[in-house]
Amino acid sequence: MSGLIQTAIRATGVATAVVLVLLSVPTGAAAGPRDIPRAGPLPFVPADVPDRVIGGARAAAASRTVEAASRHLYPTPDGQRVEIAVSKSYAPDAAADQALVDFLAGRLHGRELGRLRLFVGKPAEISSICGGGGAIACYAPGEARMYVPGEDTVDAPMEYAITHEYGHHVASWRSNRPWTALDWGAKYWASEERICAGVRHRALFPGNQGRHYFDDPGEGFADSYAHLHYPQAAWRYNPLMRPDEAAFAAIRRDVLHPWSGPRTKVLRGRRAGTMRLRLHLDGNVTIRVAGATGSRFRVEARTSDKAAGRVLRAGGAFRMSWCRGQATETMTVSVKRRGGAGRFRLTVGYPG
Repeated sequence: MSGLIQTAIRATGVATAVVLVLLSVPTGAAAGPRDIPRAGPLPFVPADVPDRVIGGARAAAASRTVEAASRHLYPTPDGQRVEIAVSKSYAPDAAADQALVDFLAGRLHGRELGRLRLFVGKPAEISSICGGGGAIACYAPGEARMYVPGEDTVDAPMEYAITHEYGHHVASWRSNRPWTALDWGAKYWASEERICAGVRHRALFPGNQGRHYFDDPGEGFADSYAHLHYPQAAWRYNPLMRPDEAAFAAIRRDVLHPWSGPRTKVLRGRRAGTMRLRLHLDGNVTIRVAGATGSRFRVEARTSDKAAGRVLRAGGAFRMSWCRGQATETMTVSVKRRGGAGRFRLTVGYPG
């Protein structure tokens, strides 16, 4: 089905909105109407949704395009505001702008929605802005801006493209230390999908927008976010990241109750001691020992399949990026004095 036919079908379903758009076009203007994104099921199943996360010169060039467009802020029901800029290829239409913001407010979101900016353009214009190569949309994290089409493309309904891009926006405002959530996905989803292990086995490639585009966890997170809203869509990314109910639950947690940083556990003693941690998430494990000047300690961290250790002087620390070997892993941290006297304090920071 061609893009023109799809647009005609959608226009029938939103006749009132289209009439409003047409009436807003000045006499003799070449600008055309936009589609109005709708809640509910997709009008057709997307074939492919190639997009880009852009930065550097590409993002700077895209930003210059925005500068030539008019920009307005529109409210959301929960008291946030979203900036919309629209290409001159479309007739000005405040009602269509507000409908787009209302659609986004209907996606699972947090306070990051109020930090969002959008540029809406013709599909060919958006593809050019995003770097070509079939890209139908893109996200520029440096300016928190989505570049999206104002109508369906042949490959995907505009609703799906918009929702996928919003997944990138969510990730850009979440933490997955020591990794970047925009490239690795947000913390709870990335841990649930075992992204760290996939990267170490060279099956997944964070931030790769080229040959390994479909193996990029950043894209996997964005499309899993889209699948949360549109589960009927086909999964085209690496099967290691195919979402299930556990992955969707992790995304909901990432959006509504984001990971805020590591937990801490403290052990105090004189000569030796042991503590156990339950690891549910991947990330940094940091071990620090404090004690009298001149004290030395042997510190070890072990799980069922790996171990790491150091000899530390009082005040010393070491850090490991830890990938779990199973969904819930027990880590045993032990400390034994090698020199000096007095009490010690062992502090372990772990992702959770």
